[in-house]
Amino acid sequence: MPISESTIEHTKMASEAYITTELIDWILLKEDLKYLPTEIEVHVAPMIDVLQRVSMQKLERTTNWINKSLIRIEACLDRTWQLLNSGHWKDVPLSYRYSYSFCSLLKVILLEIEREQNKEKSTDTEIQVLQEIIQQIDKGILLGAPLPNNPPLLTSIASKINNHYTKFVRSLNAKKIEIDYSKVSQLLLPEFLQINRYRIPSMESFYKDIFIPKVPAIITDSMKHWKALHLWQDINYLNKIAGSRTVPIEIGSRYTEEDWSQDLITFSEFLQSHIIKNTPKVGYLAQHQLFDQIPELKNDIVVPDYCSFSDKEDSEVEPPDINAWFGPAGTVSPLHFDIKNNLLCQVFGYKRIFLYDSSDSINLYPYDTKLLYNTAQVDPLKPDYIKWPDFKKAKGFMCYLGPGEMLYIPPNWWHHVTALTPSFSVSFWWT
Repeated sequence: MPISESTIEHTKMASEAYITTELIDWILLKEDLKYLPTEIEVHVAPMIDVLQRVSMQKLERTTNWINKSLIRIEACLDRTWQLLNSGHWKDVPLSYRYSYSFCSLLKVILLEIEREQNKEKSTDTEIQVLQEIIQQIDKGILLGAPLPNNPPLLTSIASKINNHYTKFVRSLNAKKIEIDYSKVSQLLLPEFLQINRYRIPSMESFYKDIFIPKVPAIITDSMKHWKALHLWQDINYLNKIAGSRTVPIEIGSRYTEEDWSQDLITFSEFLQSHIIKNTPKVGYLAQHQLFDQIPELKNDIVVPDYCSFSDKEDSEVEPPDINAWFGPAGTVSPLHFDIKNNLLCQVFGYKRIFLYDSSDSINLYPYDTKLLYNTAQVDPLKPDYIKWPDFKKAKGFMCYLGPGEMLYIPPNWWHHVTALTPSFSVSFWWT
């Protein structure tokens, strides 16, 4: 029996109707219910079967049911939000982080069903709903925890929705992040020692001369194949890929100051407020696993082969933690140390970096609190020798890190980082 054009069109619409549910394994999702707190599970469990049948076009739900379900999910999200924001983050029960991810997912599904059933939706309404969907799924990624039976689910859904949303993205009033490199001073201050530079060191040379001795080193010409070097200064490229996504931004001069705070804003807002314009307060996308959240950007970088060496004996090398550091001129990371090997890779812009060996820790006056144990009270740019007299004994190293250069920072080496221009860096941490 021939299939009519209207039937074909209806089938096509049904198959394309719900972006969010195409990636969901409903059996696994039901198994994840057991990881939620009972007070949340009792409210969300009854929705799963209904949402599954709706997503498969086997059941239609009334506007009244959708509205009531959204109110219930909002209540669950609010309850979970209270737990996430009371006390220290490390003390939040994992079950409530699962809950926030789970409820974010259900809210997104409900919003999309509501969107599809709104036959009279305008383009502006569709854009508004898609923005709300993307922002909620990002909050689930940032504040929740990956669901045990399908860890990448929220990230995959976010990418799929964002890809659908990009056709509505408008260009920003800037094309390129302009940087005048001729104005960047690379003067080595007299009290500091220079760091050795290596042009594309072989794996053997890196291992013998840098990794085993655990000495800082600048590596040049090893990032030429990164697409990011050519793409990321393009404001509209970044905005198209990531503009609608919600990211955590540090507001203020540095995390040791009283004026420092954090905020969740869209990447587009960050570009407009802190990169294109000069706002009174510095905004910094710092130490964020942006490439786990937005895998599309990860396609523009490459994990350096040097990260394949390990300090652990007879163990497989785990993939490095990859963090993004993006901000205007003037961002500062106070003098601190990390416990892992670090390759700091500069995509564009210049950074000035001071380094001190771990043997100098006593001369740097670390904070005596658990939260800031790895941060020094001394500012190497403005040292107060009356307050911190032993800082005079510390032996400092100094370098400028430019586009396409990597800095190897050994574990437990102290480093102070200042962006001299707008800057995008990617760090790889591994053991």
